[in-house]
Amino acid sequence: MITRATAKLLCESMSRDVVVVSWPAQTPERDRLERHGIPRLWLVEPGVEPPVGDSCLEDWLRLPAEDADVRARLVSLVRRAAHHPSRPTLDAFGQITHNGAVVNLSPVDQHLAEPLIANFGNAVAEDDLITSAWHEGGSEQTLRVHVSRLRRRLAPIGLTITNIRAYGYAMRAEL
Repeated sequence: MITRATAKLLCESMSRDVVVVSWPAQTPERDRLERHGIPRLWLVEPGVEPPVGDSCLEDWLRLPAEDADVRARLVSLVRRAAHHPSRPTLDAFGQITHNGAVVNLSPVDQHLAEPLIANFGNAVAEDDLITSAWHEGGSEQTLRVHVSRLRRRLAPIGLTITNIRAYGYAMRAEL
């Protein structure tokens, strides 16, 4: 049987891509880890209800647990994470982060990226992007120029912006 300390050591040696957290002691970390797309294995205390959720980046294991069970859960989480697009983050200073890589954006690019990240994987209307970037009003041509520039800035960190014909744009992770 495996203890919490042994499980954490095993997890660290097998994968640096999965965070091992204690349930319910580290429950406040749950939202932050989900928001950043970080895979996590919850080690559940005996006699405590396990976490309930629908994230493919989350799994749990009740302690004490067998070594083989911990390994199986870790391998499964790493495989699921490889197929799960992680949402980029944008801070107040215009730094966009995706899978550990960072790019600095101009203020206009930052205003364009905000709704694209908030709707990551889904289309955002051109009018909404124009309103977000140019409060006094902008044009479709100006938007196209800036989206083109933003595409070039985001390509090195694995993000693309796709035109949705006659509607707008969508930001996605490169496949």
